Amino acid sequence: MRQRGFTLIEVLLATTLMGLILAMAVGGLRAAQRASTTGEAVIEETNNLRVVHQFVRRQLSLAQGLVIKREEDDEVPTRFVGARDWVRFVAPMPGYLSYGGPYVQQLAIEPGPNGRQLVFYFAMLNGYVPGEIEQTEGIVLIDGLKGGEFWFLTEDPETDQPVWDTVWETVDQLPMAVELDLDIERENQMVWPTLSAVVRVDTDAPVQRREIRRGADILVPRRD
Repeated sequence: MRQRGFTLIEVLLATTLMGLILAMAVGGLRAAQRASTTGEAVIEETNNLRVVHQFVRRQLSLAQGLVIKREEDDEVPTRFVGARDWVRFVAPMPGYLSYGGPYVQQLAIEPGPNGRQLVFYFAMLNGYVPGEIEQTEGIVLIDGLKGGEFWFLTEDPETDQPVWDTVWETVDQLPMAVELDLDIERENQMVWPTLSAVVRVDTDAPVQRREIRRGADILVPRRD
């Protein structure tokens, strides 16, 4: 019996269908790989954000009333100073970053290659010279920020009521609390949870930790 083979058209159709199937399979694999990579990146960034949030809150909460520097004219000691985009204070460092003892520490929101960034500076308090911390190389905690600001909880001298301000001018005293708001611009809609840290004025006394936030539950106004 005479056997009939495939025509050229049938071969071309089969090859085209096979190519389409392979292209769909490769596209699916690439999409799955991109989704997996994106998911891992989101998880990693979320973990980094959580670690930075805990670190900044811990350091601010452990701020001590030790003297950073003393002015020569009026002998007013500087223990804590800050503005909208930076804050400087004295606190102990985590063991893996220090050699023991208190450190002068600074958190600053500065321009970076990808927008603004939160940078951490530190220098040992023992033997500290004013201006030394500016000469140290900072550690970038978060990059690619759209903006950010610090707020300090103080008392209104006229009403003696607590109020948030963006400048801490009573440098010989510590604020009641510090808040850090960061505007994180991400495609995955990730946000920075508002950080409110109660400052421990007396490190030997027990401290009742509570959130000091703006809102309907606690009326603490801000100075614009």
